[in-house]
Amino acid sequence: MISYKYKLYRTKKTKHLDKMLREACYVWNHALALQKRYYKLYHKYIPRFTMYKHFSKCYKPTLLNCQTVREVLDRLDISYKRFFKHDAKRPPKFKKAIEFGSFAFQQNGYSLSGNEFVINKIKKSFKFSLSRPYDGKVKRVSVKRNKLGEYFIVLCLDKQAESYGKSHDGASVGIDFGLKKYMTLSDGREIDNPQFLKTDLLELRCRSRNLSKCKKGSNNRKRKKLELERLYQNIVNKRSDFQWKMAHELCKRYDLICLEDLNLEGMKRNWGRKMSDLAHGDFVVKLEHVAKKYGVQVHKIDRFFPSSRLCTCGYKNDKLSLSDRVWTCPICGAVHPRDLFAAENILRQGIAELGSGSKPSEQSQGCSHVSHPTIPCK
Repeated sequence: MISYKYKLYRTKKTKHLDKMLREACYVWNHALALQKRYYKLYHKYIPRFTMYKHFSKCYKPTLLNCQTVREVLDRLDISYKRFFKHDAKRPPKFKKAIEFGSFAFQQNGYSLSGNEFVINKIKKSFKFSLSRPYDGKVKRVSVKRNKLGEYFIVLCLDKQAESYGKSHDGASVGIDFGLKKYMTLSDGREIDNPQFLKTDLLELRCRSRNLSKCKKGSNNRKRKKLELERLYQNIVNKRSDFQWKMAHELCKRYDLICLEDLNLEGMKRNWGRKMSDLAHGDFVVKLEHVAKKYGVQVHKIDRFFPSSRLCTCGYKNDKLSLSDRVWTCPICGAVHPRDLFAAENILRQGIAELGSGSKPSEQSQGCSHVSHPTIPCK
């Protein structure tokens, strides 16, 4: 499966999409209210198919079709299941119509012809910017609205992603993510931290202050809010562009990429905005996606592996702190630059795990039995 995203042209007919999103939001809130009321009375959860039957009998959509209504119910069901499995911190919540961002057509209810998208129920056509051609059987069409009020159409096609050829067969690298440097590679390269949020932080605070001074409900407040959202979107786009380019560059250079499975949520509690600005988790997701196209293997080692503290002679420096950027082994006398040495250890550990076919035990890593903290200290 492959997806293509196109931007819809904004016309007078865009107001119909606003109405459809408002109705989809009503379906979400109504179904969520039923779930809460049912759980309060019977302490049980309403199954998805029971919810289907209820809406097919008691609710007649005016703008949406039945499959679009079911897609919204499926999303609510997935949100509850993620909460039950403790993948989400809280259950789903009620939403405002202006915050509801998407609806989808799964099999029918629409037609596509070139760059024209037609919704059958309301008999309206919308044109989008055909930035690149799409070919293949369309399995799903999603209409999305961002916080700036811009509309996009996402086509999910029954087609395999295009694969790229490798340029460096056999080359391997270990990556150590950092705070001062975005990442350090085992071959000695260092990637600087772009700090997109920090660069625009003063402008961000100024626009936030201007928004807070505006009267609620006024047109001036709406304009200031759009200016703030546009700046946020610009920061996200710059960070995303940097990460995609870096992922492609790494996959073109190396055949095996080893990195640590860090507890990013725990690190955010310690370093807050700086970790959010770095967005290492988003980069890893992009790297894994690009690696599939290039045929590159991405291997994650255990987060508790002491990559910065474990010397090649087997000595483990338990007294190493984050302020120590260089340390000397008291056993063999080797001098280790912290970040570069961590990247080299990550690469060695990744190759060892892949060679053995399973992750080694704590003793084989040279670690004594200790209780692991929430945030690994490398």
